[in-house]
Parts: sequence; structure tokens; C-alpha cells
Amino acid sequence: MKPHIALILTAAIFSVGHGAKFPASFSRCKQEDGNCLLEAITATFRNFHKGVPEIGLVPLDPLRIDKMDIVQGDGPINIVLNFMKVDITGFQHATIKKANGFTSNPTKMEINLVVPVASLVGGYKINGKVLILPIQGEGASNMTMANCDITLRWTGKLVEKTGKQFYQIDKFKVTFDTSRFYMDFTNLFNGDKALGDNMNVFLNDNWPDILKELKPAIAAAFTKIFESVVGNVFNRVPYSELYSA
Repeated sequence: MKPHIALILTAAIFSVGHGAKFPASFSRCKQEDGNCLLEAITATFRNFHKGVPEIGLVPLDPLRIDKMDIVQGDGPINIVLNFMKVDITGFQHATIKKANGFTSNPTKMEINLVVPVASLVGGYKINGKVLILPIQGEGASNMTMANCDITLRWTGKLVEKTGKQFYQIDKFKVTFDTSRFYMDFTNLFNGDKALGDNMNVFLNDNWPDILKELKPAIAAAFTKIFESVVGNVFNRVPYSELYSA
């Protein structure tokens, strides 16, 4: 099982460097102020989901992914699922439940967020077998998760570059859970509506078993995406400048 993501994001989430001016309404906190961090990160998703050109913050909702491939080759599900020019939506309504490790000398860090409805919408191509049935098609897709609980965990250390301390990520991992997983694929089986409709019903009727098999591959794909997002923040902004004085 080797999910692969190429050209993960069309642009970095942050493109700021030393001297960047955060908007007056952009919340920053003192280090280790846990309550402030929860509110500030949530406010970023709420108030700046469309991006902030002044500091190079591109839209978080929708979050564009040019290409994402999920390859599942073991067990009852054996598929190659390619996504092209898809948008992840729903992060505007994310609530941050946990933010740990944001200290003056960080090593392990963690963010937990809950998205009421997270959808991945865009082009797809699929070929393989799902449980006992063959599946193939190419068209538009919608994969939606309700009450999507996502945890980002990473380790790293501060390193000095150009006289400033930057946080450098070493290992990154994403885990997630959801109370419901919906799938809709158009143009399955070369546009055979009866076969396509029946397959979509089958997928949604059996979503717990399908998600169980696909979860490691999806989590690995999410890891690549969010590592790029978080890594770009730390690579571009000196660690101390992420906080208020």
C-alpha cells in the first residue's frame, strides 16, 4: 500500500519571511498559552480561509490539490484511485480541540481539529476491485466525511538559518476518524447508469468495511498534504515571529 501524491499543492500555505506584516486582526499568542492557541488557530480557519495576500496565505477552504493517488493493493479492496484537480472543502468550519507542544524549545507538537463536513471534490479515475465487485470509471467524484476528527502529530527541532531560529520537521503523521463516509462517482463503467448507480449504492451501503481498508492509504495521503502545509509555515517564518511578544 503506497499512496503517492505528486504536486501536492498549487502554492505554499505561507510564503512569508523575515519582516512579514501580519494583518492587525490576525491573532498571535504568547508561547505556551494553550487557550489562546486554540482560539487563534480556530480563528485563522474561520476568518482567513480565503487567504491573506499580504503574507502569502493562500485559500485554506477550498484547499486545492492538483494530483493525489491512492493505491490499495492488499486485502478485499484492490484499487488504483487517481484524483485530479480536487478541492478539499469544509476547513472554514474547523474547530481546534487540542494544540500541544508550542513551547520555546519545541520537539513534539500536535494539533487536533474537528471538521463537521469535509469533502474532497474533483476529477477521478479508478480501476480495480472493491470487496467482491470490479470497479472502473473516470469522471467527477465526491468523497465526504461527517464529523471528521483529524490529528496532526510531528517531531522536529529548532535550527538556525540566516541568524534566525526555524522549526525543522523530522517526522509527520496524520490520523483521522469519521462518523460517516459518503462516496459518489459519476461515469462509472463507461457511463452505464444502471451499473454506476448500483455501484454507488453498494459503496455507501458498505462504507464501514471500505473505509477500514482504505484508511491507512487515505491517512498516508493526508500526511503528505498536511506535512507540506505545516512545513511551509515553519520553513518560511522564523519560529519566534509566529508568536506575539
